[in-house]
Amino acid sequence: MTRKINRLEDYITAHDAAGILSQKMGRPIQPGYIHKLNNVRSVKLNNTSKLYHKADIEAAIIRPRKQKGTQNN
Repeated sequence: MTRKINRLEDYITAHDAAGILSQKMGRPIQPGYIHKLNNVRSVKLNNTSKLYHKADIEAAIIRPRKQKGTQNN
């Protein structure tokens, strides 16, 4: 079985990923939220750092959060 080689040029930091998603969605996205995305490939650098695949970040869509306390009684 052949393994695909990961090029580090294809990966970005969580801060850069948050900037791309913020610009795409038109609202602020925090870097800490990036690790919660399910369909994004990542590479672990050390115990605290990861890099995220740029193409996966660009394809990701984040739905707006529903407002709490807006029930129609």
